Order: sequence, then structure tokens, then C-alpha cells
Amino acid sequence: MLRRLCSDLLLAHPEPANLRIVRTARDPATGLALSSRNAYLTEEARKVAPALYQALQAARGTWEAGATKAECIGKALDVVETSQARIKAEGSPVSMRLDYIELNDAADFEVVDGVCKRNVQNPRPLILSGALWVDKTRLIDNIVLDDANRIVSS
Repeated sequence: MLRRLCSDLLLAHPEPANLRIVRTARDPATGLALSSRNAYLTEEARKVAPALYQALQAARGTWEAGATKAECIGKALDVVETSQARIKAEGSPVSMRLDYIELNDAADFEVVDGVCKRNVQNPRPLILSGALWVDKTRLIDNIVLDDANRIVSS
């Protein structure tokens, strides 16, 4: 998205080719994306916050197994719903509400069709992203499916 933004806005610097896209920095224990918004999370909320990343990871595994986009999103929704049920059963005061989970083409950010499947012979990088409200904090996260090396710098 940043490369496209630089190109679309005709920015002189940085040029899209010179922009370094790196992987998301994560907490090694939970996988939670490191973000300044995490400061808004209470200790209890921080325990359930990794649910979004877990949902995206579950969707990734389903995608890599040959499922459709719709099946992958369904798997991610199941993970979030299970997390919601767990915190409710535990009597946690934390609220959790899913905003979205979506799969987009990394080149043009168009939403990928629901029946789309992984093309093993010619994989294209796709962005699986989501947003989850944990109490009053909106967490966002994404992972690259398939050929991540085509868009992420080492």
C-alpha cells in the first residue's frame, strides 16, 4: 500500500522502488503486533489481544491447505468467536468485537473473490488483514500469504 501511495501521489521521495517494507515486529511470546496502541490495553485485555493474530494464522493454515478465501475467513471468524466465548465463560471484564477480516491482492488492494483459491504454480502475494476491538482499543494486523518475499524486504 505504501508503494502504491508513493506512486499515486507522485512523491519525489521515497520512490516506490526505494521503500523498504519489513515484517511486522511482534511480541515473541504472544505474536501480538508491537504497536503504541498496546499501551491502551489493560493487563486483562493484553491477554486476549493476540486473538486477531491467532485468527489470521488459522486462516493462513487453511489457505495453505487449499481452501477458498471464504473458507479461510470462516476459519478466522471461528477463532475469534471461540476467543469471545472463552473470555465470557471465564467471566473476564474484557469486551472483544471483530471489525473485519479481509483478503486483498497485494498489488492493487482489490478484494479477492470469495471462491478464490491458492495458485500453487503461480502464487501471488495476498494481504490477509483484520481489525478487532478489545475494549476501547482497535487493534489492526495483517499477514502476507503466499509469495511474501516479493513485497517484504529482508
